[in-house]
Amino acid sequence: MDALCSMLIVDDSRIDRTLLANMFAESYSILEATSGQEALAAMAERKVDVVVLDIDMKGMNGFALIDAMKADPSLSDIPIIVETGESAHEEPALLRGADDFIAKPFNTTVARRRVDNIVTKHVLEREQLQAALRETELLAAHRAQELLYAAEHDGLTGLYNRAAFCRKTAELLKSRPHEAFAIVQFDIERFKIFNELHGSTRGDEVLKAIAQCLDKTIRDRGVYGRMEADHFALCLPKDMALSDNLATQLELALANAEAEHEIVLYFGMYEITDRTMPVDIMCDRATLALRSIKGNYNTRFALYDSNMHQSLIAKHTMKAEGERALEKREFEPFIQPIFNLASGALVGGEALVRWRHPDKGLIPPGQFLPFFENSGFIVRLDSHIREEVCCFLASMESSGIASVPLSVNISRLEFYDPHLCDNLVDLVKRYKLPPSRLRLEITESAYADNLPQLLQAMGKLQRFGFTVLMDDFGTGYSSLSMLRDVPIDMIKLDMRFLGGESRNRAREESILRAIVPMAKSLGLPVIAEGVETRDQASLLESVGCDLVQGYLYAQPIPKDEFLALAVRETAKNALKQKA
Repeated sequence: MDALCSMLIVDDSRIDRTLLANMFAESYSILEATSGQEALAAMAERKVDVVVLDIDMKGMNGFALIDAMKADPSLSDIPIIVETGESAHEEPALLRGADDFIAKPFNTTVARRRVDNIVTKHVLEREQLQAALRETELLAAHRAQELLYAAEHDGLTGLYNRAAFCRKTAELLKSRPHEAFAIVQFDIERFKIFNELHGSTRGDEVLKAIAQCLDKTIRDRGVYGRMEADHFALCLPKDMALSDNLATQLELALANAEAEHEIVLYFGMYEITDRTMPVDIMCDRATLALRSIKGNYNTRFALYDSNMHQSLIAKHTMKAEGERALEKREFEPFIQPIFNLASGALVGGEALVRWRHPDKGLIPPGQFLPFFENSGFIVRLDSHIREEVCCFLASMESSGIASVPLSVNISRLEFYDPHLCDNLVDLVKRYKLPPSRLRLEITESAYADNLPQLLQAMGKLQRFGFTVLMDDFGTGYSSLSMLRDVPIDMIKLDMRFLGGESRNRAREESILRAIVPMAKSLGLPVIAEGVETRDQASLLESVGCDLVQGYLYAQPIPKDEFLALAVRETAKNALKQKA
């Protein structure tokens, strides 16, 4: 037995304490106590490996001491051996938590073996428990490392995610205060189209090829991560960021990853001049530089400058202004009439948003719509315009004025809203309008962007009675396939399809002469929008187009002017009926 083990003998008989001490002195360091209270005090002062106690003691007897030890977490795992001359004490002692007993008068060999067995058992159990705890701690540490890695890294590429990239970049800048650094953001042009053409698995291979190239090229010279989708961010020494080497290495890696489709990368860079600036703001500036050249095949790299900063401030101002204008109801629908080409009768209209600013007057839509579309504010703006249009239609109905269908825009972003259909249905119900009075215009980009969800929403809306128009037909890259796949009700043919170059005019007119009859054969009425010249009108009439919209006939007009036009149309129809 390990000589370092300590034994506390608790007995109010000096003779029994002496016998037991002599019996175990070779194997244990002996402590003695004459009562339960004295034993507890001794165990509070030093570590004890085993307690041998008598049951019949004055004051706190052995049973009470066992109970006290088991109630104290610091003492409860100390093995207890009961010494007793009465067999009646054995069962109650064991039930209270004693581990074994030795009988009086003592048999030295039996007593030693029983005590040694219990102590050995407890030592082994303690060692096993400690080993299990160590293993648990190791597993917990390993699991914590796995969780930390998952929390900091992108699951597909293994690169830092956005949060980790920002944190690691801040650490890098702090650790190398005298070195010039830059933030670079890059992404893949039309990566969504690549995925649609080749599948997401192939797209994932391209993203992993980029990650492997960054691992190989940058290593410990900077920080790099995948922010989301096909967007990557780097923090590099300025000379490395300005070098063409990284772009060259990425192009080689992508050429090896796929050979069927050219991958085009665009880079935006922000030179770090203020290290106190939050890293995510630095990334925003690099992204702003990147966006300034998107779609420009002559330039693949842009450096953030003060002009972009002013543009960013203007956009933030525009956002705040938009929020205020929406609250003050400064946005209003102008309506561009739609006419029957043959008779000239008013048959409908399209609601187009205008901003009547209290200081700047009527702001052209080109000055605010692009920003609102990119920022997502367009969703709230479109909802407001639809509300205004329904209110206008309801007022016409209640005044006895023959109202014609008015079309409103549905942004592609709105098809990500699971409540879109319910909101539109609730809108026309609230104003007691037939759904056919509110036509829904959806651009081709929306069809290409989120087709499954769009088809589901369209089906629900059409079943309720809404008419769905494909807007800007002829300007997209997949118009004919959309006609095949999407059950639209009407087509809006954009006359921008007819370009200005005379060398292409004959071919464009031939295509137009094919499109209109084809649409009519499918039972799809065609509205030609953007009609500005008599030649265009004559061509449309010759190919059988029935409905027209454009500056040749009327520009977008305020609601009260459209109301006056509808009143005249109502009076004209009344005269025709009398005649």
